[in-house]
Amino acid sequence: MAKIPYATDEDIALRASADFAILCPRDQKLASGGDGFFDPSDRWTLRSMSVDFLSQGLMPGHVVQLLGPATTFRPPGESMIVENSSGHGVTLRRRGQVPGVGQPPGPASGLMGVEFIVATLTPQIEQASFELDRRLGISGLVAGRHASDLVDVRELRELVVLTVLHRQYMDMSRGCGGAQQDSLAGKAQLIKSELDELLDRTAIHWRSVSDGIGDEPTTRFSSRISR
Repeated sequence: MAKIPYATDEDIALRASADFAILCPRDQKLASGGDGFFDPSDRWTLRSMSVDFLSQGLMPGHVVQLLGPATTFRPPGESMIVENSSGHGVTLRRRGQVPGVGQPPGPASGLMGVEFIVATLTPQIEQASFELDRRLGISGLVAGRHASDLVDVRELRELVVLTVLHRQYMDMSRGCGGAQQDSLAGKAQLIKSELDELLDRTAIHWRSVSDGIGDEPTTRFSSRISR
């Protein structure tokens, strides 16, 4: 797998926020519980006596879905992003925002009995990143061709996001029927069209070996990608 995945669960959630919960396979659950709580002194940190978030693998960029109580988190709940985790506490932030920006998930008076679940698409993201590395000749074993040598990884991030979304929508459409199947297959097709278009116009550039900025002369690695 790619040593440096180009996207995170947050990137997927930003693109498909309404579907993120159903896109994650059930057996890719990292943590869940019904004993979460927010202390009024720290409204950004979800705590749980039964879950050790750090030991269960929660990392920055993972998505925490707050599902209850329904009086606070109305269905289908509220999604927050992991900023960091430490033992039985996980610090959260709003999607696409820096820490502390926006309305904290915990109310001013604190909250007990928070139901939460953390599922991930990390395996799919890593697989898509690995395939992109292989396709573009990005390798930690080749001098000047490390992921860290890329000038800008934003297009690669978008390619990974679209690849994962297309595959997940297609997989989900095969497991259902009727209008739901048509809806999921339609989303997959729209994503595939966007993915193909992005592949057609994506070009990667490497940092100069001499000064660490700018591009090296165009090679087969930095040429435009073709399907």
